[in-house]
Amino acid sequence: MFDLKGFRENTLKMTQTEFATLLDVRQDYISRLEQSTEQTPLQILIKIANVTGTTIDELVNFKRLDPEPLTVNNTWRTAEFTKRNIVDYLEMRGADYRRRWGDTYNIKMAELRKKIDHIISKPRLAIVGHSDVGKSRLINSLLGTEKMPTSWTPTTAINVYIKHIQDRPSYMEEEAWIFRAAPEFSNIAPWDERRLHDEKYCRGWKLTGGSAEILKKYGTRQGEEYGSQEAGAAVIFVDSDFLRNCDIVDLPGFGTGDRVEDDVMAFEGKKNADILIYMSIANGFMREGDIDYLKESLMSLQPVEQAATNEISPLANLFVIASQAHTVDRGNPDSLSSILDKGCERFLQSLPEKVLEIREKTTGHHYDEAVIRSRFFTYTTDIPMLRKAFENDLRALIEHIPNVINEKAKAYIRTQIENYDQEVDQRIHEFEEILEHREGYERMLSEIDAKEPERVNDNQNRRQEVLKVINTLNASSIHTFTDKYGALISADSIVSIIKSKGLKKKKEDIQILISYLGSTLQSQMQGILAGESEKLTIEINDYLEHFQNEVRKRRLKARLDDINFNFDATKSFAAGLVGLTNLSGLAVWATSLGHLGTYILVAQGVSLLSALGISVGGTFVGGATAISMFGGPVAIGITIAVLTALSVYSLVNGGWDKSLAKKIVNEYDAKKALLKYKDVIEKYWDDTAEAFNQAADSLDDEWTAYLAQLQEIVESADIGDIERKIQAHKEYKLFLNEIPL
Repeated sequence: MFDLKGFRENTLKMTQTEFATLLDVRQDYISRLEQSTEQTPLQILIKIANVTGTTIDELVNFKRLDPEPLTVNNTWRTAEFTKRNIVDYLEMRGADYRRRWGDTYNIKMAELRKKIDHIISKPRLAIVGHSDVGKSRLINSLLGTEKMPTSWTPTTAINVYIKHIQDRPSYMEEEAWIFRAAPEFSNIAPWDERRLHDEKYCRGWKLTGGSAEILKKYGTRQGEEYGSQEAGAAVIFVDSDFLRNCDIVDLPGFGTGDRVEDDVMAFEGKKNADILIYMSIANGFMREGDIDYLKESLMSLQPVEQAATNEISPLANLFVIASQAHTVDRGNPDSLSSILDKGCERFLQSLPEKVLEIREKTTGHHYDEAVIRSRFFTYTTDIPMLRKAFENDLRALIEHIPNVINEKAKAYIRTQIENYDQEVDQRIHEFEEILEHREGYERMLSEIDAKEPERVNDNQNRRQEVLKVINTLNASSIHTFTDKYGALISADSIVSIIKSKGLKKKKEDIQILISYLGSTLQSQMQGILAGESEKLTIEINDYLEHFQNEVRKRRLKARLDDINFNFDATKSFAAGLVGLTNLSGLAVWATSLGHLGTYILVAQGVSLLSALGISVGGTFVGGATAISMFGGPVAIGITIAVLTALSVYSLVNGGWDKSLAKKIVNEYDAKKALLKYKDVIEKYWDDTAEAFNQAADSLDDEWTAYLAQLQEIVESADIGDIERKIQAHKEYKLFLNEIPL
């Protein structure tokens, strides 16, 4: 099929307008022809042949020369070998012992298996940007195959997960599956791609399956099912070497204006990415909205670099791409370098200092202008030289990260085995004490049973006290943010910012100013929430300490000073957080738990590298990082609304800065910005309260189950049964220590 656009751009080096003039047709007609999937009309081919001196045969045979796929060494095979070794050991060797171990350690085995699946998982590469920057085209080029639907209009409408063909579960016969969207206005979490090997779960969400062609029907704005809101995500399996080392997530474009759901999908889809490619079209680089979306992307991108523990360079997992670079001065490198320089400068001018300060405290790296600029690249499929730096940098990262994941995962699993080992030792000791002090245990259980209603009542009161604290922190957060909002969104403050940044009376500088205000408000809100959540961490620790002390008190009253009570309130509480959609303030608490907190974050979808970085950053810094994606959509929505309103506003010559400042304040008021931020804060604390209640319920349930199990063992008349349990636990301990790492 004749590639009209490629012929115009690469052979004739013409714009659409110049080409339309040459053919004596309208420019919008040329645009429609280039977008069409039909053959170019014969009369147009004849016209082109006549004015260019090209034969019809030459035109018909002219096709776009696609770049070769990006070749990468398969370094994931080492991590896959580690995972396969462990899983095979658990399933095959464990089968010999499960019958003797019983349900308790079958559950532990299932937990360990699930942790391994989450921890040793391929890095996720998300590609984001406005809707017309060529994201799908980039993906097809990286893969070396035309699997993703492309056109010169906005295309992708759902989150599409692209995986290597060898990662396809055996129960999936088709090349691609489409999954339903979560019900609107519900608390049901959307389809989770990490549960791809759960057949029952995936079949429950499945909408349809088929070849890659179904992506056009359900996953594009031109598709027959676009607008039905039935489809929410898709997975497609592709035979590409690039996908051996990572998964790709193709996200809907930002700012289409077609559906608010597209922006929501894009925000949600990128939040747990390990690598982020942000694309902005070169001939409109860092245009209106780009800076805000890029800032939000940077603020929510979890760091994988850690100066103390790995060799990943600062911000190596962020790529800012000027796409379709050949359209700028015919791909002139100097012109493109100038565009990247200016785009980076505008971006940094609008970025609050606090954002990079928190990242520095988290990673131990310094982020200056040179570091940020090093993450800006050009890209085009038409001129290899203009994509070389990007491809080299991406290749190096894609090859390096799997090795880091493998080493970190093995270290993490070793720690988990040590923890399990200690639990088994405690359990064995408890069995031995039951044999030696059966009467003492009977007295203790009797004491617990008699006082349990009193303890339950006391615990309920303490739960209510924590919920009251959450309400207080909610009110305090709103009050503090309101003060900061008033101090920032005031005429005097805005004039001061204009002067300190040296901004001029021009559209570009006004965009920088509005963007800076929006990001500063978001950063301030996140800082307030992190600080108040740190206070909640103290309250939760007090709550758990009291729970544990009440348990010990029953033992002491039964005069069993020498008996260890094998119940851990903190672990039981934390178990209730695993898999929750929104932790909010409890994410800050989780960052204080070391490896236990790391897995809570990993179970939420955060990568192992990011979760480890968060958990070592200190409570406040880790908390600020954990909630760094909070409030982004609201902040961007307000910023764009204010920019739109100001686009028709004329500035007076004298005192323009004061005039602009007053107009900005009025627009923030008109858009009810403060109320929208308050709603975000309210939701944060509502989610926190819900997460706390679920974790507290888990604590109660674990305690009840522990007592029932202890009662059963103590009342057992078969001493041999207890001795067999001791032997089974010793076998389990040996089994753990022989896990191949």
